[in-house]
Amino acid sequence: MKIAHLSHCYKPIIGGQEVYISNLQKVISSAGMEGVVYQPNKGVVDADVKPVFRTRVIPRFINGAEAHLFDFFLNLQYAKEIAEYDVIISHYALHAWKQRKHAAKTIVLSHGVEWHLENQTWDDKKRAEAARKCFDLFPHVVNDTHYLRHHGLDIAPGENCFQEVAPNKWFIPNCVDGEKFSQGEGHPSLAGRNVILVPRQLVADRGIDLAVEAFKLVSEKDDTLEMCLLGKRRPGAYIDSIDQLILDLELSDKVFFQEGVPNDEMPAWYNGAILTVIPTLRREGTSLSALESMSCGTATVSTNVAGLADLPTVQCDPNPDALAQAIMETLANREQIAAQQQKKVHDVFNMRNWSEAWLK
Repeated sequence: MKIAHLSHCYKPIIGGQEVYISNLQKVISSAGMEGVVYQPNKGVVDADVKPVFRTRVIPRFINGAEAHLFDFFLNLQYAKEIAEYDVIISHYALHAWKQRKHAAKTIVLSHGVEWHLENQTWDDKKRAEAARKCFDLFPHVVNDTHYLRHHGLDIAPGENCFQEVAPNKWFIPNCVDGEKFSQGEGHPSLAGRNVILVPRQLVADRGIDLAVEAFKLVSEKDDTLEMCLLGKRRPGAYIDSIDQLILDLELSDKVFFQEGVPNDEMPAWYNGAILTVIPTLRREGTSLSALESMSCGTATVSTNVAGLADLPTVQCDPNPDALAQAIMETLANREQIAAQQQKKVHDVFNMRNWSEAWLK
């Protein structure tokens, strides 16, 4: 069996979606099947990557255009070739609609609601429209129940993991390799320090400002604490606003940035932290960062937004007071909480369950 992935990102492996595809490729290969990923041309030369023409000019002037351009050039270059595959996995509905002639063999894979629900841009509207049109037509695998509720299914957070919850609709949450993400040595740069880790894309949806504001309240009660914002700093208005917020709150000696590190190095960062915070404001699936942290035995606090509600994190409303309170309560009992979370992740959110559900 030959399987085609249609994805705006895969290699180099940086974020959660890329890790997901890499893990799925291993499952496909171990079952004797072949998977090929069609992605924008990023100079990657690899046997399982098919490069799609990429232009950087238009996205400079039209925000959000890059994924739509990928979809256009993907079908311009490879429509006939893709049609020959036994299975097509479209990572998000946006790329699936042009495969509707092959709907019976095309799986829409949702990594979470990827559009804003309010104050929608043209990009948000196009993504939401594609998801609506595709939901009844295509088989789906979704990694959080929020996506299913958004499309009208009556399902509670965390309910019916790894099952077909409606005809051709599967809920398969993100899972983590418990052998790779396990307790061990912390990163040397965190030794002897009480660091709260925020491993996130440094963008507005991920609530970096919320984490900093909550940390101000926490640090007033415990001045030994520090916060590490771990992610790639992309120049722009949002990063500028975070820098200014840190100055305004007089946290320059307490909050520091760490450029994004390779996924293989992340266990050391989780193990070196005393707590992980996932402060998402909107658009989140079953966060791999949260699962990786809990799997390493590091207590993890998150907001209760979207797919995070499916996870065994300590959860709170997305506001500074609630997040600060959750952090302080978790720190006071972090060893017990960490042990409970680690057991739940290893028992439920493991690669065995994930692999078996996907193959089924």
